[in-house]
Amino acid sequence: MKSILYKPVLFLGFILCICGCTPTPTQVLDSKIMADIRKGEIDQSEWNQLTDFVLANKAEFADLLTPDNTVDTKKLTDYIIKHVRGSQPVPQIYSPKNEANNTVAPHIKIFIENSGSMDGYVRGNQDFESVIGRLMVICKNYCADRDKSNLEIYFINKKVYPEPQIKELTDFASALEPVKGSIYETGDRSESILNEVLKHVVDSANNHTICLLISDCIYSLKPTKDTKGSLSTERNGTMDVFLSKFEDDSSFDMTTEIYKMNSGFNGNYFPYNYDPKRRNSVNLYNKSKRRPYYIWAIGDNNQLALFEKKVSFKSLTGFDNSYTLFNSGTSAEPYYTVLKETRKIGNFRPADRKAKEVKSIAEATYENGTLQFAVAIDLSHIPVDGAYLLDKNNYKVPDGFEIKSIDPIDRDKLSAYDMGVIESTPATHFITVSTTSKYAIRDLELQLMNKVPQWVESSNSMDDSQVENELDKTFGISYLVNGVADAYEQRSPENSNYIKIRVKINN
Repeated sequence: MKSILYKPVLFLGFILCICGCTPTPTQVLDSKIMADIRKGEIDQSEWNQLTDFVLANKAEFADLLTPDNTVDTKKLTDYIIKHVRGSQPVPQIYSPKNEANNTVAPHIKIFIENSGSMDGYVRGNQDFESVIGRLMVICKNYCADRDKSNLEIYFINKKVYPEPQIKELTDFASALEPVKGSIYETGDRSESILNEVLKHVVDSANNHTICLLISDCIYSLKPTKDTKGSLSTERNGTMDVFLSKFEDDSSFDMTTEIYKMNSGFNGNYFPYNYDPKRRNSVNLYNKSKRRPYYIWAIGDNNQLALFEKKVSFKSLTGFDNSYTLFNSGTSAEPYYTVLKETRKIGNFRPADRKAKEVKSIAEATYENGTLQFAVAIDLSHIPVDGAYLLDKNNYKVPDGFEIKSIDPIDRDKLSAYDMGVIESTPATHFITVSTTSKYAIRDLELQLMNKVPQWVESSNSMDDSQVENELDKTFGISYLVNGVADAYEQRSPENSNYIKIRVKINN
């Protein structure tokens, strides 16, 4: 018993000393995790401290337990990773279920579409090639013991082809030229069927294998007058690819990350209504044009979180936007607190004056018919772009409430008092909400919805025959991404929101 209780009590005592008041079990656990993250590793001894403390406070940490009331390794690992802030590296985390996972990096497979539609990205010296070269070097070094056998590279068109053996990865990207005899000319490059490509990539991913797909992600349609109907059919096919994977490998906690990139493009563009007899491709040679392409990363939730920190896709040349889909359950409640002064209209007081986080207010009164206040909140763990977090349309509040603004934490926008309260907390944003006197005062329930981000629709083209007028768009991309989102929604309907918080309001 001593070995189980001593260490949790020890670091509880430490927190008591520095805080001067009794912290909650969640605060104690979070403080220990943050300290371990700064150290860069959670070893077996530290893991045991965390699990012992969770078991000693089962009521507080029910979400981290299995039905048998033991600590769920995966849930605790996810909880730890969510405490990683900004550019902090994800720590090496001990895993009692599979200790080999702590030392052996995942297998990595890179699939590069090389059908004819991709030629413009590799003709001449384009950003596309430098990004691929960088990815390969990072992946090689990420693999265990720098073992190149843990990295596999494929070209994918009508079929899947292992890349010809090369001595140096740094030579690979520079060899990507659409000329006869080059390694890029591998296979039948006349076309690729996107859903068949996705099926092969998705089926190749598992708990120990991360798959990267690099493609322009354009559906190949049969000649038709009903473009929308054909795209809807393809969307259903995409949904089926992912649902089939979920059904066949139900224990695989699969995350899909989609990154929109852009690169110089020097070649012919083939629109959806391309006819070889009419040769109605669009000439984009030597015109300094840039076109979007996409990098998909598919793998286990935890493995991919670690890998993404290493690669930092958003720092790659040409990054535009991203979207992450996951089926690992809704996230834990984030840190949040009502601010006492910032952007306040009307009046209120904390219902519990001793509470460190204000989550309930009392004696609420209106000023000229309006009650307004701000809530500081930690949104650092939400797997979306910064623009998504700032879009009011992605939030939901009860009828009678209105979100006035979402702002990053900024000393110039907060009162000095509120800044002093939250500057040592994990809060990243503050959300200003208001209601009017014509509505009876009710509790505020605020949700950040899990929706397909706006950039997907903004990037969509329904007719690319005049592609020079919409170079930043991709034919049918919203159908493709929504097909994936449909599958994740079917698999995990509980993931309809990223966060849900409540502020109790009493007269």
